[in-house]
Amino acid sequence: MYRKLMYICAMSLVLLFVAGSAFAAGTSSCSVPEDMSLVIVSASWEFDTERGTINGKAVVKNISDRELTAPGVIVSFYDVEGKQLSQTPIRGNSAKLEPGKIAQIEIKVKLKELPQTIMLAPFEGLWST
Repeated sequence: MYRKLMYICAMSLVLLFVAGSAFAAGTSSCSVPEDMSLVIVSASWEFDTERGTINGKAVVKNISDRELTAPGVIVSFYDVEGKQLSQTPIRGNSAKLEPGKIAQIEIKVKLKELPQTIMLAPFEGLWST
């Protein structure tokens, strides 16, 4: 009886492994648009409502095969009705970002009004801010 139970358990584990492998093989990774070179891989922030500031950080990654210049994020703030309150481009400390590398961007913004929504978008290049 014990051997039969062990056999059933072992077969169940094998079936679960095979089914899980088939599922993993059947799913594809997230597609990346051809012209995308920089992505935000993490972001966090805190509001200081007494001082009217937002402090945080974003981490961006170069997913292209070329060196990127002046990576950063654009932080946009919106009110409860979806109207844009302000938009601030913030660059990281790195002037260049090699393929596959990450950069941290410190977010420190003085707010005129507490936003309902925050949107972050990565950017790179030497366009005027």
